[in-house]
Amino acid sequence: MKRFGFFFVLLLSVVLLSMESFGRVVAQVPPPPTPTPDPHTYSDAAMNFTAPADAVLVNRQEIPLSQLGDDLQPVALWILYQGKENARTITLSMEAYNAEPSQWEGQFESQTHGAQEGTLIRNKTPMTLLNGMPATFVEVAYGSGFDAKKEYAVVWADGQRGIVLAETTRMGDGSAEEARAVLKQATAVRYPLYQP
Repeated sequence: MKRFGFFFVLLLSVVLLSMESFGRVVAQVPPPPTPTPDPHTYSDAAMNFTAPADAVLVNRQEIPLSQLGDDLQPVALWILYQGKENARTITLSMEAYNAEPSQWEGQFESQTHGAQEGTLIRNKTPMTLLNGMPATFVEVAYGSGFDAKKEYAVVWADGQRGIVLAETTRMGDGSAEEARAVLKQATAVRYPLYQP
């Protein structure tokens, strides 16, 4: 019996020492690297957008809600058909906006008219994002001659921000149907109040 007790204590000691050594070895293994975000996707607390596979990410930044101002700020920019004559941009912009979400489109329209002379806004069509979030599809034309541009924008508000997801192209290079296809991979919800 004494012999069994001795071997049991010896075995227990070896196991404990092995576990301690194993713990030190595991602690020395560096954590895996943080994966690089998908360059086609922008996600935050209240929205998600995935650009088409052939879009090239030019810029992406996360702006905390507390740092958004009263003017639209770009948070992501992609280029479609980069280097070609019919190149287009996809821009995701946001601003602080906590008024009634149904009034956001009107504010967007007012700001757009004030930003550029000769702006024409038409074909404002109510729609929903992929998950049913109410939005408005808007066509904006501005500039003249060779500088004339057409912007197709999906606008919505999430209770804390006004958001514009837009495709911009030279006048005559795109259509509303093409823009809807490019901008369709968007979902949104009310901005969670517990988020910064």
